[in-house]
Amino acid sequence: MRATPFQTVVKHLTMGQTPRVWSFLISVFGELAQDRDARISGPLLRHITGQIGIKPDAMRVAIHRLRKDGWIDSERQGRTSTYFLTEWGRAQSASASPRIYAAEQAAEAAWFGMFNPGQPAPGKDLDGVWVTSHAVITSAMPDDPQAFATCIPVDTALPQWMTAKICDETTVELSGTFASALATIRPQLTNSPDLTILEIAEIRVLLVHGWRRIVLKTPALPDHVFPDDWQGAACRAGVAGLLAQYPKVELEELEAAVISIPTP
Repeated sequence: MRATPFQTVVKHLTMGQTPRVWSFLISVFGELAQDRDARISGPLLRHITGQIGIKPDAMRVAIHRLRKDGWIDSERQGRTSTYFLTEWGRAQSASASPRIYAAEQAAEAAWFGMFNPGQPAPGKDLDGVWVTSHAVITSAMPDDPQAFATCIPVDTALPQWMTAKICDETTVELSGTFASALATIRPQLTNSPDLTILEIAEIRVLLVHGWRRIVLKTPALPDHVFPDDWQGAACRAGVAGLLAQYPKVELEELEAAVISIPTP
């Protein structure tokens, strides 16, 4: 049987593999249920996870782990359960959302700061990446009067040993793979105007999940200090464009749509 456009898009966004269920569920709750009173029903969770091949038993194990780790909690409503982020889980999701949903790079400028190597290494509370024990690349000029600080222009080619500290090879490769997937699905989505709201929600979660796995592993620095083969800018633009093309569906609409699905 020929795959539907939706199934093809899912295959590309998942890269043909089932994601780690607990991590995927964090993306689901972050996308759909950050509001304090938001609740996701068991049937909706099973539908969202089932669409990408996650088995019910695997979802139950992941739910148990997320509850144990303090991410989510649940309550009974009639014959089913509803799930929601805890205060801590909501705070974690809220703190990550600006990086995940941003259409622009995390910072416009980068600074190289060098501290006296003859003195004890400075504290590591300065935002940025420490390329040596006394040298940092950061988005804000170090305010230590004894530090040497210089802005890193856009056209400056940093050596590989520095850029490797900013973003590891695995994350760089993942950015390239995800950028290719986004480029592939864009024309397919353009030619598929009849997606259901459940399919739209699924695609949005997969976009958020795929980008989240990349961007949250990187520092808040401008793209020009990353390795040459870093494709984060293309990923960010692709995700932001598709999220704008498919606006977020209200949770109440999704719950109603799941209820209306005929039982086999």
